[in-house]
Amino acid sequence: MSLRPVEVQASKSLHAAIAPFRKPIMRRSVIQIVNTVVPLVASWVLAYVLWPISIAASLACAVVLGLVSVRLFVLGHDAGHSAFFTSRKANETFGFWAHALVYTPFSLWRHGHALHHAHSADVAWAGVGYFWTMTLQQYRQSPWWTRLGYRAYRHPIVLFGIGGFWLFAVQYRITPPGSTWEMRRHVWGTNLLWAALVGGLCLLVDPWAVLAIQLTSAYVAMTLGLWLFYAQHHYEDAYWGQGAEWNYDRSAIEGSSYLDLPAWLHWVSANIGYHHVHHISPKVPNYRLAECHAAVPQLAAVEPLTVRQAVRGMTLTLVDTDTLRLVGFDAVRQNEASPIVAPAVVAAPVPPVA
Repeated sequence: MSLRPVEVQASKSLHAAIAPFRKPIMRRSVIQIVNTVVPLVASWVLAYVLWPISIAASLACAVVLGLVSVRLFVLGHDAGHSAFFTSRKANETFGFWAHALVYTPFSLWRHGHALHHAHSADVAWAGVGYFWTMTLQQYRQSPWWTRLGYRAYRHPIVLFGIGGFWLFAVQYRITPPGSTWEMRRHVWGTNLLWAALVGGLCLLVDPWAVLAIQLTSAYVAMTLGLWLFYAQHHYEDAYWGQGAEWNYDRSAIEGSSYLDLPAWLHWVSANIGYHHVHHISPKVPNYRLAECHAAVPQLAAVEPLTVRQAVRGMTLTLVDTDTLRLVGFDAVRQNEASPIVAPAVVAAPVPPVA
């Protein structure tokens, strides 16, 4: 079933219609900080208070802490787009602390995320700032060990069971080659913050409680966050472009999903399910995405992607450069009988940046 029956050609009139929603509203931003930080701190404290009484209740609070951490990350994500405050300094300061509290060096994440926005659904940039993505033709020409590695990487247990934790807990602890001074400063600042927090907690409470509570909350946040990021661009008939045919506006509206989530998950994810609106105009604050979607006919015409359809999207692992659509590994056998007309697009395996 097609999720994009309407072919949308974004125009100046579309961007003009979106423009009124691009301005942050200070009162709403502050309210969001309060209604995020209060449950975050409450669930964190309660998890430790309940540990000596009931480990199960303590870990339940840790799960809540993980869910609210996803929301805090998205608020920091808005700041990364200068969409949360009108002041650049306020966005920079809040973005750093919001992301540091969820294990993420703000500047390093923002660099990779900017690449994702600039080249989303562009075959030549497949995987940059996102998940490692091979084309069907490239996969066919790769040696067996590369194909095996790619299949392992794309398995849901690896991608979501391990991938989120690896990215946020391990990869973001290291400054990659080519990092700027600001990126290095944010990586080490985040590392020092968590070393101090964990060290201090271990002096105050049972170290096993610290390990169990922090790992549980972190794992929930990292796994859910990574799945949301995946579902935002991996679904049947998602747009992909190539060369001069790639179009930014089409990649935003036809290559970014409108996730039909339950109300509680829209709150947890701070409305990032309206991802088509976010990609066409990243400066729209999260609390204005829904109203922008409803007010602009071209955006309202986008069909919602259900959770069931998003789960099915986990089988879409390769980009077919002939059809410019995502396909599964089963397409490899179907395609093997066909000659390769054009050389494969070379795209270096790049780990995801959330």
